[in-house]
Amino acid sequence: MSFSISVVIPNYNGKSLLADVLPSVINSLSTVSSPSEIIIVDDNSTDDSIAFVKENFKEVIIIKNEINLGFSGTVNKGISAAKKDLVFILNNDVKLLPGYFKDQLPLFDLPDTFGVNGAVLNWDSDILQGGGKIINRHLFKIKANENYFVSPDAPAGPEPLLTMFLSGTNALIDRKKLLMLNGYDDLFSPFYVEDVELSVRALRMGWKMYYAPSSKCMHQISTTINKYNKKQKIKYLTLRNKFYLHFIHLSGLPLFFWYIQNVLEILVRTLSLNFTYIKAFSTFVNTAKDARKSKSSFNKLLTENRAPKKDLFALLKEYKTATLKRINS
Repeated sequence: MSFSISVVIPNYNGKSLLADVLPSVINSLSTVSSPSEIIIVDDNSTDDSIAFVKENFKEVIIIKNEINLGFSGTVNKGISAAKKDLVFILNNDVKLLPGYFKDQLPLFDLPDTFGVNGAVLNWDSDILQGGGKIINRHLFKIKANENYFVSPDAPAGPEPLLTMFLSGTNALIDRKKLLMLNGYDDLFSPFYVEDVELSVRALRMGWKMYYAPSSKCMHQISTTINKYNKKQKIKYLTLRNKFYLHFIHLSGLPLFFWYIQNVLEILVRTLSLNFTYIKAFSTFVNTAKDARKSKSSFNKLLTENRAPKKDLFALLKEYKTATLKRINS
């Protein structure tokens, strides 16, 4: 089956990056026989990104935010505007290598495919930066911090490689399934952890995510975020969003023991004068009503689609076992 592609690129002050990124995207799409479109959602840039795109890439659709929305809100605008079968979410600091989509598109013939990630190399070298993703467990917390790597030239196994979450740097996703999930959760704005949380929702719906090591792209690590945000703010937002992630997807005893684990960690961090953790937890507590809305909305979706309400840790263990089995087969 042939799948059309909508490329959605969130942009903030990325004129210099787009000069490299857009030609690489256009080149990769030229090798795909089905229709495609490129949508740039500009997050109220202060440089002349929009003027540059309008002058040099007239085929690109431009959507402009009047205020800065962050990653989730910006990408969701592009998802809403997309018209094709698949949505390819691409950071504005990621350029594609030729033939990027070739080995990803056949995976969408599988009815339970949610999305696919490619291999991520450094911007100016062939050193692998990101691969398939593994989610680990530490007591009652999940740790989405491990990559596994497979040589792009290695022979394919009997089954496609799984990944436990889709990095937002380069995620090709089934548009209908993405809309069913209402895209990324704005609760996680302005950035970080929203891609893990979306992927956990997909797993809980019973869908699968894949890693295609032969699909290669090159990434400048967090160029925009690190340039315009202080390290302390980045750490605070990451911690806050991890609290949201766990609250939304844990229930019963695991949720209770997650709270206990956090109380103990807060005590330790208070003694070590680590107030960022405490600030993040305080923000989470004060905005818990918004997190409850996300939790309730998703649980309703699970019920409507008769998805099995498995314990999150049991589900992750099962999927991790399948992921590792395919890596080693």
